[in-house]
Amino acid sequence: MVRLFAHFQASVGKKMIMALTGLGLAGFVMAHMLGNLQLFEGPHALNSYAAFLRDMPIVLWAVRIGLLSIAVFHIGLALQLGMRNRRARPVEYTVHRYRQASIASRTMAISGMALLVFVGFHLLHLTAGVIDPGFNDRLDAEGHRDVYSKVVHAFQNPFVVLLYLAGQLGLGLHLNHAIASSIQTMGFEHAGLNRLLKALGPVIGLIVVLGNVAIILAVFLGIVR
Repeated sequence: MVRLFAHFQASVGKKMIMALTGLGLAGFVMAHMLGNLQLFEGPHALNSYAAFLRDMPIVLWAVRIGLLSIAVFHIGLALQLGMRNRRARPVEYTVHRYRQASIASRTMAISGMALLVFVGFHLLHLTAGVIDPGFNDRLDAEGHRDVYSKVVHAFQNPFVVLLYLAGQLGLGLHLNHAIASSIQTMGFEHAGLNRLLKALGPVIGLIVVLGNVAIILAVFLGIVR
């Protein structure tokens, strides 16, 4: 037990936990996008989906608390590892030469912070309804909360659309590198599958971003009303 605790206290162990929490958050982001795509099926589909989630409060809050815990672990470990790296090399390189590092890998800290700010705004905006409370108590014809109208109303605002598109840029960059890096950290490497594993990050990131952007622009351009 002591040896296991010491392993997770080391940088390798922290990277392992960070990889696991990162993959868990990526899975949620993917599921969240797929659920929101029901907007294209109309008010009944999206509002019924939202009502289905709210009808299971114990499960819903367990998921919320679990996701919050995972996110706190992930961010905390990222900060710890970042500080360890700085202490290991207190003097910066005179010249930076990036040979294999992609833009996504070089901007992980920036995209992570931007993503944290965006998620906070999103929760206050569409989840809690603090920023735009106008549709919080509106019900549809079936007595469900009218989430569909709330989303349509939100993405008719050009400023909100720009904020969400910027958030998708940060999300895409973060997923691009994070997924492949997490898989590598977990030790899932195989000579014949390396190209596929490296492609998972960009592919999943692109799918999630395109799905979310499709929702935003469909409303803003009047395709979904």
